[in-house]
Amino acid sequence: DFQTMLRPLANTPQVIAGSHDPLLEWAVRESHCEFALLFDGSLDGLTRMAKRQARVCGLHVFSSEKQHYNIDLIEKTLSGLQVVAIEWAWRDQGLIVAAGNPLAIAGLEDLCNRQVRFIDRQQEAGSHLLLEHLLRQQNISLTDLNVPVPPARSETDVALAVLEAKVDVGLGIAAVARQFRLDFVSLHRERYDLVI
Repeated sequence: DFQTMLRPLANTPQVIAGSHDPLLEWAVRESHCEFALLFDGSLDGLTRMAKRQARVCGLHVFSSEKQHYNIDLIEKTLSGLQVVAIEWAWRDQGLIVAAGNPLAIAGLEDLCNRQVRFIDRQQEAGSHLLLEHLLRQQNISLTDLNVPVPPARSETDVALAVLEAKVDVGLGIAAVARQFRLDFVSLHRERYDLVI
């Protein structure tokens, strides 16, 4: 019965972990659902779920081998747990740049100019993993980029770093670029799932 299914969750904290998504953050806040948010990257969220430190994980990890999102990683990391993945959103990932795009950034190849300052995301973030995939497709190494500041911990942190001119560009989602009135160069459309 339903109560038996929920019993393993009794000692699991009411935490949503994983990747940052502004719409999810807003929905949780507006719903007053009493879940805490711990956005520290897709991989971190899956690890927390596996250790029963979170009930929900926001996830967007692209499999370059199979050209799809999340399924293989969920099966590998959460094997033995009864989980379901719900498609939460499709998001446009790309380069967030200053309003007016003053450096005329058109794609990843423009990031190889050592004058262009780039902000990365933490290694556990789906955005960082996507960046590595997109760079490999262009035969560019992360070491070819000028990364002068520590990694951003959220989509909002990327936009703020660009807005405050700490960097010139970062990888993030179009919705956040619009929110901060920054320009956006689209690179990839991704699926963001909630694993419950």
